[in-house]
Amino acid sequence: MDIVLFEIHEVLGIQEQHLKDNRLSFHQQPQVEELRVVDFDFEGKPFVLISETARAWSQMRQAALEDGVALLPFSGFRSYIHQKILIERHLKNGRRIEDILTHIAIPGFSEHHSGRAVDIHAEGKPVLEEEFERTDAFAWLTENANQFEFRLSYPRGNSLGIIYEPWHWFYTGL
Repeated sequence: MDIVLFEIHEVLGIQEQHLKDNRLSFHQQPQVEELRVVDFDFEGKPFVLISETARAWSQMRQAALEDGVALLPFSGFRSYIHQKILIERHLKNGRRIEDILTHIAIPGFSEHHSGRAVDIHAEGKPVLEEEFERTDAFAWLTENANQFEFRLSYPRGNSLGIIYEPWHWFYTGL
């Protein structure tokens, strides 16, 4: 792990025990030139992925659209610093780091750092909520995402220490 991550962990209060208890894989950030703006999220911010994932995402999104289902981008690539900021927001609201780490990965261990993870939402539904599993988008993804080499990362009852996230899908191709 590099010095930047060490410093981020120190600022967040992530202890050696948190890292030992962590069951997620490390994900290196890609080089900037590997990243592509593929779309814009619901707030108009760039939705960024690495090239191979961008291609697969576009194909999957088009196939879903042809079946009458809209897969709306919420979050793609996320830097270590962005991950730090997400955790800091929760810390400022009085949440304990142990509780936060069941919802947000330790910086360096989020699939979003790879540029291969996508968080998806459905029109008119709460974002990043378990309710996503009751949408046409989730039903379509469950049936078809594997054809585009995407998998659900955190299914119900997973052993990784992260809550069930029906909206979070990871590109396994490459």
